[in-house]
Amino acid sequence: MADLDIEIVANIEGLDELEEAFTGGSRRAIVKFLRKVEMKAAKVLVKSAEQYAPYRTGDLEADICVQSKTNAGEGTLTVRVGPSQQTFYGLIQEVGDATVPATHWLENSARAVQDEVLEVYCEACTDGLEAMKKG
Repeated sequence: MADLDIEIVANIEGLDELEEAFTGGSRRAIVKFLRKVEMKAAKVLVKSAEQYAPYRTGDLEADICVQSKTNAGEGTLTVRVGPSQQTFYGLIQEVGDATVPATHWLENSARAVQDEVLEVYCEACTDGLEAMKKG
């Protein structure tokens, strides 16, 4: 089974304001900041997934969703891009089964834009930091 997780890790130096905001700020403000950044990056993944989605009726292409989930116990924020339960067959086409060969359309769509996702993520962080500096 092809399971692709894009993990973005960035070393940001010289951004004392970000560290102060994250250590001294409220958890809610931090999650809001990160969710906004991740949603901008997720838009790139959505557009790519729509283009790579196997086409028969157009339902799968039109049903690419973004879900954001926080786990307070682990301190994580996860953004999922993919088809909803209404077009579950898109995941079957992704990984395959006994009668359907795997196409890895979602994995291929993510790989095609991984550099752009990182670029948008970094730009969104920078924009967010600039907004924080302005107050």
